[in-house]
Amino acid sequence: MAASEGSAARIQFKALRGFPAIGDTADKLETQAFLDASKEIVTVIESFGKLFTPVISDMNGNINKLTKAYGADVVKYQYLEDLIVLNVNVDDFAANALLWLKRGLQLICTFFENIYNDAQAKEALKQHLQDAYERTLKPYHGFIVQSTIKIIYSWVPTRSQLLGQGVAQAENIEVLTSFLPRMRAHLDSIDALLKAHNLDDARKV
Repeated sequence: MAASEGSAARIQFKALRGFPAIGDTADKLETQAFLDASKEIVTVIESFGKLFTPVISDMNGNINKLTKAYGADVVKYQYLEDLIVLNVNVDDFAANALLWLKRGLQLICTFFENIYNDAQAKEALKQHLQDAYERTLKPYHGFIVQSTIKIIYSWVPTRSQLLGQGVAQAENIEVLTSFLPRMRAHLDSIDALLKAHNLDDARKV
């Protein structure tokens, strides 16, 4: 296929199941579905390049912690809310993992929302990622972590490298039309859950 018609993209959002629509189960989020969708987001970050390994490792670590907590009783913890609420004041292990995973997912969601809403479709994505970082993770990072992240994010691939060109890019953007709102709905729900139970720890790392 000619470059004007389309070219290979590192990410193909149509191949991802994504976050399910909320509302079929009284607005409760299914733990397994959330974990599966979160793992898919990690594969998206992997396409950014090896420099993003620290971000990938951090997110995988929190996914593994939640998976372990969920595995203790998959029936009891079928829904993410129950995994958190039933352990309030008992063990915040899962809540802390969910908090940091949510923040990482918010970063990626905001980043792609910035790309999606960029009417100029600029090739350089550094500014979009920097803006997403400042709005999500930066308030919880100390100076040293912020400095490290700044270097990593300077190497984010271009729009064409991530989403492809021509038809390939148009297809990715079309899928994001429904993908991003579902992801954002999950993150907003989790954010509200953690704040309702005073589990939104604002301390810096």
